[in-house]
Amino acid sequence: MAQCPPEVRRALPMDRWQIDELFRLELPVEPIPITELDWQLSLPLWQRDGIRYQVAPAAVIADPDAYPHHVARVTAADESFPIHVIEHHGRLAVLDGFHRLVKAVMRGATTIDAMRLSRADLAAISRPDSSAA
Repeated sequence: MAQCPPEVRRALPMDRWQIDELFRLELPVEPIPITELDWQLSLPLWQRDGIRYQVAPAAVIADPDAYPHHVARVTAADESFPIHVIEHHGRLAVLDGFHRLVKAVMRGATTIDAMRLSRADLAAISRPDSSAA
């Protein structure tokens, strides 16, 4: 968490949720307009050369040849699985699924299937001592 840039800390929930518990949630799937999510693509979310928070997904979209590792992950992303989002500071934030979101953007999609978590859902899958939101 100490490495996390301030703009990412402000934009996304900092709860330390557990991925396996996230995938176990059975929530309705709904189409979400990509325009409600694309504000996050400029955040430095991904690593480069083993260093976290170095690459914004928008940079990968703009110059795929410069980021072959991330392009490979985007290409391999399985869009049949919905992404996970939550309301945070008045807008939707992606908890899981940025590579799927980028894949949808790159293919020109206008919506993406998502499961919308409530604050209670997030609390249920988070470590009790880690909520920083």
